[in-house]
Amino acid sequence: MSPRPPSLMQGIATFVVIAASGVALASVRSAAPAAAVASESLRVVTANLAFRGPDAVRQDWQVIGPEADIVFVQEAKNVRLRDILGDGWAVRQDTSSDDRQGSAVVIRKSAVKSIDDLVLVKGTDASDCGTQGDGIMTRWIARVDVQLNNGRWIRAASLHMPPERCQNGPGSPYAVMADNVVAFAKRSDRMLVLGADWNKVVDDDPNDIGARTGLKPRGPDSGLRIDGFYIAPDMSNANLHHLAQTGSDHRPVQTTVGVPAP
Repeated sequence: MSPRPPSLMQGIATFVVIAASGVALASVRSAAPAAAVASESLRVVTANLAFRGPDAVRQDWQVIGPEADIVFVQEAKNVRLRDILGDGWAVRQDTSSDDRQGSAVVIRKSAVKSIDDLVLVKGTDASDCGTQGDGIMTRWIARVDVQLNNGRWIRAASLHMPPERCQNGPGSPYAVMADNVVAFAKRSDRMLVLGADWNKVVDDDPNDIGARTGLKPRGPDSGLRIDGFYIAPDMSNANLHHLAQTGSDHRPVQTTVGVPAP
């Protein structure tokens, strides 16, 4: 039998090498993860600071800071948070007036990829709520869009609903702000987490906010139950609980949300 021509032998050898390389590449690909990050977990905390000053809030942050990636702050008109928190925190707080300063969002920089600027949305106008000298300032929804490390953008918003004395039926400040929260949630184009002092038991769903928006109300099982979250239905949440008592008369509330990749 005569030997094969050199060109034919070289072609066969080349085919074998390419085929072997393809098998090796397929093996490498099958061993690689399907996605770099499928979902992201974030510890979120809502905290009413009770109108106390910088020294008191520094003490509070020793409890709050180690337990949080995003903090929803209320009653902060007496403290400029960016003046007392370290470089590891991105503070989104409008300090141009007392009413605008009250609600804020604070984000741990290392926990996220990108952080947008603060946007304030009107909740309800200032009112005396029928009690002379015991009214409320204008209330705002403090909104910040955050991109997580898995690429998903979410919307984090802190707010403080009016107190019981302002809950006296349609057209009252509480009802007006509830309607504005619902409108805000419905026009949001991103997954939404609201952290707030609701001034009603959170999972009693005040003014049907949960039913009207599809957000899930989540509040603690014991103690003062007016601080908590409304969470987008596509997010999971776990380990909802109070943190240790701070100097405020509200104990901070924490939960862990799971955010799917885009």
